[in-house]
Amino acid sequence: MDSTIVEEVLPTVNMGETLSAEKADSSVVRPFQAEQVFDILDSAFVRLPQMEETIADSLHIPFGKFLKMSLKQKKQLLVNFFGNQIEKLNNIDTTYITPQQYDYTFVLQNTNTFERFTIHSTGEKNQSLRFAPNPTFRLGGYFGWRWLFLGYTFDVGKMMGIKKGNTRKTEIDLSFYTSKLGLDLYYRKTGNDFRFTNLENLFSSDNPKPDNLSKDFSGLNLQTRGLNVYYIFNHRHFSYPAAFSQTTVQRKSCGTFKLGLSMTHHRVSLNVAKFDERITPLLDPSIFFSAVKYNDYNLNFGYAYNWVFDRDWLFAFSFSPGISYNVTYYRTGENGEEVSEGNISLPTLQNFSLDRLNLDFIVRAGLVYNNTRYFAGLSFILHSFDYKNKSINFNNSFGSINLYFGFNFKRKKTL
Repeated sequence: MDSTIVEEVLPTVNMGETLSAEKADSSVVRPFQAEQVFDILDSAFVRLPQMEETIADSLHIPFGKFLKMSLKQKKQLLVNFFGNQIEKLNNIDTTYITPQQYDYTFVLQNTNTFERFTIHSTGEKNQSLRFAPNPTFRLGGYFGWRWLFLGYTFDVGKMMGIKKGNTRKTEIDLSFYTSKLGLDLYYRKTGNDFRFTNLENLFSSDNPKPDNLSKDFSGLNLQTRGLNVYYIFNHRHFSYPAAFSQTTVQRKSCGTFKLGLSMTHHRVSLNVAKFDERITPLLDPSIFFSAVKYNDYNLNFGYAYNWVFDRDWLFAFSFSPGISYNVTYYRTGENGEEVSEGNISLPTLQNFSLDRLNLDFIVRAGLVYNNTRYFAGLSFILHSFDYKNKSINFNNSFGSINLYFGFNFKRKKTL
């Protein structure tokens, strides 16, 4: 998880992928707080009293008894109810998986995020321009109760004054794991601190690379937001939480197939005027675009494996390739003129085209030590998206590396 420099607390659900929001300026950001959930419940009970009868019936509690409860008791009852519903999704074989044995968790974590964006020309020059922003290095802590975690991290480089220029960016990653289902939510908006990491087929003996060519490039902005939902087939024996949220412990090696659906919205803008004037004449004309806005619809099918190579030790790896279909909202050329691309929001049989199909993938890996009381580990998550149209192709890949140490306390009461 991340927060602003003023260290506002943000909600999250796990330590594998965390909720974060980074702003380079000192403006106050007001994220959705966990307390707002209870404010909504208060409003429901006070302003909509007719809901009480429906809620009492859903909880199988006599309406008269429910009315006599205090507001605090009602809210606690609902929290427990939702927690029990989530736990029902975790139907596991305890010879393979040890469930969480404690109510509370505390974690210290270092999060490092990275990104790479590559533009491929479609002309005869076969050029590739690869960009990457400066990586972020954050430290923070989390406090957890059962399946809910709250915490923050702060950007170490920003606090030490290492970062330069306008690097306004937002990064939000939220993942929720149960034995049967998984959910990923992410929102990323880059700053302008990109650098060239590769310029392929731009220079030659006739056009050598200029001296003192700066690698900094401030003309690229990316925005990505998406949702990914997937189902674990061998959910009684395989545990994603054991590898990425440490709320269970895998006791026997086991693998599983997984099926997922996702939808991602992308916005890409490129300011060609920001290129070094010595580079611009060498670029393939197909690279000159201003903006692209598109949706990516994806069906993915993959495999995950948890390898228990010693007592309390686990190495996990999963790979989920997917067939994606890109639908372009709009595309603008070098001078800002709109280029017709269909201007549609949803794929239909009438406008289906094989040219819009691409290959995306998600990779997860983790190394964990967990003896149910103390745990430590390293996790890696990578998302990769491809896009192409008649004049431009590009790839956007981003992810995070997390190093963490934590402990559980207050053992759950046994009936």
